[in-house]
Amino acid sequence: METAQDHINLGLAFTMSKNYAMAIKEFEKALALNPDDAEVHAHLANAYVYKGDYDKAMQEYEKAIKINPVNVNIIMKLGKLYANLGKSDKAIEEYKRAIEINPNDMNIRHSLGDVYVKMEKYEEAEKEYKYILEKDKDNIEIRFKIGYIYELTKKYKEAAEEYEYVLKTNPKSPGLHSILANIYKNMKNYDKAIEYYEKALSINPKEAGAAYNLGIIYYEKGEYEKALKEFNRAKENRYKSSEIHIKIGEIYNKLGKKDLAIEEYKKITEKGVKTDFETHKAMGIVYFEEGQLDEAIKEFELALEQKKDDPSIYENLGHIYYKKVSDLESKINFSKAIELGKEDAEIFYKLGNIAMKENDPKKAKEYWEKSLKINPDNQIIIKNLKLLSGNNI
Repeated sequence: METAQDHINLGLAFTMSKNYAMAIKEFEKALALNPDDAEVHAHLANAYVYKGDYDKAMQEYEKAIKINPVNVNIIMKLGKLYANLGKSDKAIEEYKRAIEINPNDMNIRHSLGDVYVKMEKYEEAEKEYKYILEKDKDNIEIRFKIGYIYELTKKYKEAAEEYEYVLKTNPKSPGLHSILANIYKNMKNYDKAIEYYEKALSINPKEAGAAYNLGIIYYEKGEYEKALKEFNRAKENRYKSSEIHIKIGEIYNKLGKKDLAIEEYKKITEKGVKTDFETHKAMGIVYFEEGQLDEAIKEFELALEQKKDDPSIYENLGHIYYKKVSDLESKINFSKAIELGKEDAEIFYKLGNIAMKENDPKKAKEYWEKSLKINPDNQIIIKNLKLLSGNNI
């Protein structure tokens, strides 16, 4: 005669062989013989989890807990299931229930802290992690997670201290060096950031992210040749971001290598990547500076399709059309730039010139006075206003 234990043994065997349908049948047979066995309900719940039937799994865990309310292992499994399903509030309820039973179980507090982090309740998470550190000050995983919380909450000094502590246990980790470099970069401590990025790259020369971020620092410092070297190293190691082409293009542009800048921008579209607003804008500026006005207009208009509230695009289009002697288009774009908050002496100066061409000296005077207020040393405007004053405007 088969016993409940026979079915439990078969159910466990089927679970180990990943035959969850048969495992469920065996556990159900065991429960038919002994419905008040909490462990069997838990085994059945586990099988449902593996099978992906989470609602039934939750029901079985609840039955198991109802039978044995102090079984921390089952409570934790239910809490973990809730956490994995994104039901964070329910997960916290279960973890707190487990802590009431066993307040010194660090694994429970660790899990509770992790859920708080997912919920962005960083103070609560830090409290649970620090409780663990009080018992185990060298818990590297917990120190790393506290560092991560400090990083998220922009407490960069505290984050650096935690990550430095972790680094001592694993000094050859390029990833940890890169993380610390990012922290110091956020603190504007560029010397320290460079030091750690270079350490990361000395350990793993193919650390593309470190090379890219190091390039960004050199770019911000105006050391363009060094930045270019690091960006190219990142590219060689397959750093996947169109941003790197933008930065290289900007460097070439600043170095006066306009053709190379345009070639770099074009690589983005050649790679089949959707060209973003910043790329079109950057290409427009280069084409404008090179005197390729129609190409510049095309790029700025493509940028506007993605972002219609950037006053600098309208400003540049206004200058281009002014250069092309397309006064109406120039005026429209300059006016839009002003509407979006752009206050620029040259814009007002050119609008004044357009107004004069339209035989509107009163409007011209208005624009020129605005320009002169921003740039009082413009002798041309001073002379023009004197001439207008003779007309009793």
